[in-house]
Amino acid sequence: LFIKKIKFKMKNETDLLEFLNKHGLRYLSKFETTEYQFKSFLNKKIEIFDPNLETSKKNEFIDLITNKMKKLNYINDLRYSEIKGEKIFISGGSKKLLKFKLDEKGVGDEIIEKIINKFFSKKLDEIQSALIYTKKKKIGLFYEKQIDKDDLINLKNRWFGTLARRGFSYDTTKKVFEIDNLSEAENIINRRV
Repeated sequence: LFIKKIKFKMKNETDLLEFLNKHGLRYLSKFETTEYQFKSFLNKKIEIFDPNLETSKKNEFIDLITNKMKKLNYINDLRYSEIKGEKIFISGGSKKLLKFKLDEKGVGDEIIEKIINKFFSKKLDEIQSALIYTKKKKIGLFYEKQIDKDDLINLKNRWFGTLARRGFSYDTTKKVFEIDNLSEAENIINRRV
């Protein structure tokens, strides 16, 4: 009886590894992900397959599958961060937003610093990204409606708030709204994008 239980458990572990491998590959074929996200995904799958599995065994299986996927280069935090960094930059995100998003996905501080330096190494980069966002949202210099002088202060306060919620500093926001030449703004936007 004892031997049969061991055999059944071993079969269960083999089945679990196959289950995790299959679902892990399917997940990675659809999504670029970080190691942290992938481990969370595997943990949820283990809960479905065997909710009573002890934590040490869960971690062993998760590490085994994750390391396999990393060796195959299906999981690469640096590659994920570069893709995410570019998306955030060209959509008008701030340095602060980029750091928050990468940190949220479990990316290490060293990689976050490298990506921030890649996209926001020059002083003008943050202004460029803020201008991209103002153009996208049609605020500030890109505002197309007639501005009533009585509403100007309220409008500017709303615009400042919009950029602040996007993670831009007061100084960056102020510099962006001080630009009053549309061609200068366009030149900054198109500088590297």
